[in-house]
Amino acid sequence: MGRRGGVERRAQILEAAGRVFARRGFRGATTREIAREAGVAEGTLFRYFPTKRHLLLALLETLTLQPIRRHLEALNTMPPTRWLEAFLQERLIAMRQHLPLMQALYQEIRTDEAIRRAFLEGTVQPFLEQVRGMLARELDRGGYPDLHPGLVMWALWGVLHGVTVFGMELDPELAAMPPEQVARQLAALLLHGLRPEAGHGPTGAG
Repeated sequence: MGRRGGVERRAQILEAAGRVFARRGFRGATTREIAREAGVAEGTLFRYFPTKRHLLLALLETLTLQPIRRHLEALNTMPPTRWLEAFLQERLIAMRQHLPLMQALYQEIRTDEAIRRAFLEGTVQPFLEQVRGMLARELDRGGYPDLHPGLVMWALWGVLHGVTVFGMELDPELAAMPPEQVARQLAALLLHGLRPEAGHGPTGAG
């Protein structure tokens, strides 16, 4: 099988693993079931992913880190507000589309020490250093308040998870809003807080 065929087979197995993890959770899934879902022999699966843990880490990389890296590449080419809206909209759509799978994967990161360590040391820590560095440069260049880049990064992460995992599950009105509208309002909230716009809202007593 050529390189192209190998890439396609790897993606085929990953997609199948995502469907099985979403249905059964990480611990309830088996490599035999994933191979059957992918239409390959279990031995073929092991040539690409030696363990079920490798499948989980590859899915996190594909669903989370790769899309964020693509957004970071555009950070210097777009106005901050437009960039933030585009980033939030893409992440909101992706997380809602894959919510059962994302919940299954993050559950393992929280509860399995070996998976958490492998994910943090092998994948996330280098990535976080890149994000922190880029945010620090943008904050300095844009004249924003003196904010710690790590705080900004985790605040964005928390907002995304709060809105998708909890807000859209518990609030039907929020869930019915178009993603671009949610992203636009979130970007405004993050960049400008709750201050009323000029000429609108209450005024202080004189």
